[in-house]
Amino acid sequence: MNQMGQIVSVIAIVGCLVLAFRNAGVRSLGAGKALRMAAIWAAIIIGLVLLIQVSGFRIEP
Repeated sequence: MNQMGQIVSVIAIVGCLVLAFRNAGVRSLGAGKALRMAAIWAAIIIGLVLLIQVSGFRIEP
């Protein structure tokens, strides 16, 4: 993946996390639990991206 693609991916991930945290259910969890949940989701997403990159999976148009 080129550098521009990585930048766009990071922005998309941050945007998704911001939208998720605007949910009233997440706000009621408290800051500590919300940050923990964000870290878990970020680890899952980063892990999947790394797995896809290591496996060499590519979608060709």
